[in-house]
Amino acid sequence: MADVFQSMILQLAGFLVPATILAILALGLNLQWGHTGLFNAGVAAFVGVGAYTFGMFATGKYSNPGVSWYHWGPDRPIDMIAAALVAMAVAGIFGLLVAAPTLRLRADYLAIATLALAEIVRLVLKNERRFTGGDQSLAFIPRPFEAFVPGNIGWASDGLFIFIVAGVALGVVVVLEYVTRAPWGRDLRAIREDEEAAIALGKDAFRLKLTAFAIGCAIMGLAGALLASFNRVLVPDLFVPASTFTAYVVVILGGSGNNRGVVLGAYLFYVFGWSTQQVRGYLPPDWSLRLDFINQIVVGVLLILVILFRPEGVLPEKKYVPRSPRAE
Repeated sequence: MADVFQSMILQLAGFLVPATILAILALGLNLQWGHTGLFNAGVAAFVGVGAYTFGMFATGKYSNPGVSWYHWGPDRPIDMIAAALVAMAVAGIFGLLVAAPTLRLRADYLAIATLALAEIVRLVLKNERRFTGGDQSLAFIPRPFEAFVPGNIGWASDGLFIFIVAGVALGVVVVLEYVTRAPWGRDLRAIREDEEAAIALGKDAFRLKLTAFAIGCAIMGLAGALLASFNRVLVPDLFVPASTFTAYVVVILGGSGNNRGVVLGAYLFYVFGWSTQQVRGYLPPDWSLRLDFINQIVVGVLLILVILFRPEGVLPEKKYVPRSPRAE
């Protein structure tokens, strides 16, 4: 009976934790693209920066026993909450440095710059062993509360992580719901709909876009920190530029500009990929090898159908309509 319970916890965590991390990542993209209209083609880069920053600060420079290489970072690990905050700050600052020279230009320049950045970051992570551990991976990344729930008790650690990632996701949703409904969020939507009109009304479009982009990148860095802690090990190929496509699928599917819709979209998208992997063992060997390619084809077809027949997503964005003054 105990073995069945532990297996259920592991299966549940294997679905809920990655899906929730994907939702947090997509919420950052939704702030940039859904609310502000900024096309970030380098989502994977900011997730990778956050993940590796967290991993390096949470492990310490010489924490990999039995190997001759080390990564850049403090000699000793720091508190995990502090490491996550550092990861968010580094990803946000990284976003500022990329967006500041490009946001004043046409929108496609930001897409080109971030797409190039994603590949540059991946190559740096893969080749600079003395900086990140390189292709030999960054390992032994801790999880929260390991003093109470040791990492070698897999089901207990995974079960606890479900509550941790759910609490973080809830906090991100609450904060984003508040700020996007506030005047700041309405200014972002005004820029998205008609930037010239917003500027004519006295809005500082550049500052607003820069702030939204940096906050979105910081949220992506937080998703990377959670991913690093859950996986316990990082390899550069986790952050290939093509993974940015997944984040856009989630936002489009759930409903661009709707934070709760994006969370729903993340779970809907992930349940499809997760369920197909569960049936892999029951398929003939030839079909099992083709399953990943079939999965990508089906996702592409579904995305086309959503764009054609439900372009606003599963939960459309609620349009803000100002209240008319009461008639005298």
